[in-house]
Amino acid sequence: MRQTIRFGRGFGIEVGANWSLLVVVLLVAGGLATVGLPGRASGYGATAYWVTGGVCGVLVAGSLFLHELAHCRVALRVGVPVERITLWMLGGARVLSSEPVSVRTAFRSAIAGPLAGAGLGVLAGGGSAVLSVAGGPPLIVGALWWLGAINVFIAVVNLLPGDPLDGGQLLHAALRSRHGDPLRAALEVARAGSALGVLVTALGAGLCVNGRFAGLWLILTGVAIGTAARRDARTARMRIALGDRHVDDVMCPPQVLAFDTTTVDDFLAGILPGTPEVAYPVLDIDGRAAGTVLLHDLVRLPRSWWPSTRVRDVRRPLTGVPVGRPNDLLADLAVRMGASELALVVQPDHQLLGVVRRHDLNRLVRPGPGGR
Repeated sequence: MRQTIRFGRGFGIEVGANWSLLVVVLLVAGGLATVGLPGRASGYGATAYWVTGGVCGVLVAGSLFLHELAHCRVALRVGVPVERITLWMLGGARVLSSEPVSVRTAFRSAIAGPLAGAGLGVLAGGGSAVLSVAGGPPLIVGALWWLGAINVFIAVVNLLPGDPLDGGQLLHAALRSRHGDPLRAALEVARAGSALGVLVTALGAGLCVNGRFAGLWLILTGVAIGTAARRDARTARMRIALGDRHVDDVMCPPQVLAFDTTTVDDFLAGILPGTPEVAYPVLDIDGRAAGTVLLHDLVRLPRSWWPSTRVRDVRRPLTGVPVGRPNDLLADLAVRMGASELALVVQPDHQLLGVVRRHDLNRLVRPGPGGR
């Protein structure tokens, strides 16, 4: 799950959010303000409904954070560091420094989130019931009831067997226990996720046709599940194809080097039309790796800018470039590369050792007639 908003650090973990978290806040706020709350607590003005709905939307986002913290607490308890949390519309995606050490740990970590969400739902629903008996304001009673229902709904949906839902991780743990092969388990989870994505999307479309705002939520969920399933299938197949190869098995010297201080005009004059490459390593003034520059980023600049623009003004910094070490597993670097055309192989002091090119990886994953 791609992080698009960074909030900072909480409990020692970097916390961010995917754009879909904003979608869920808006869906909750709008749905409750226009349909849910007026149906359970009539007689209030539009402002009261919208303010209450907005507060509920923010509280749902907070409950998703607590859902994710429950996962992380289990991981941290068994000594698996958590690098990053990215919240999305049904929970979050965690980046662990290593995989859980056992199937049991993976299962406990996956189930912790839905249990926490269900617990929050029960607390909110119970609070609604107590407040109703005590004669509390109907608007608050209705808001608590809806918060309880939404949290239970999210917990139940999260148990569906598809990544990035917790149910996908539970299924992976079960299949891993059965087969003893995490890659085979990942492929089977991806197949289940593809089918589930289609089913959930269709169900959401049916609800939308009947005027139910929850249908849009299900459509977005189904699309996310299907997208994640395709990504996971590609990743598993790549790991199977690359096996235990290391980065230094495929890295090569760069055919073209760019330097921070070179003008775009001079650089393009030197490489065109002599190289088929579309991404190039960039070195700083000390000769260390500083990032990469893409051909399309250069040529889309206005021609009049080329003589005065330096490569450093256009390059992508090293922090945004896939980087590996010679002894890293090639499959791990391939996953970090995603759709990038080029990865840099560097020493800890950022001295450039070589590059790994997308088309070299593709040749290994999908060998031609002369390949393996």
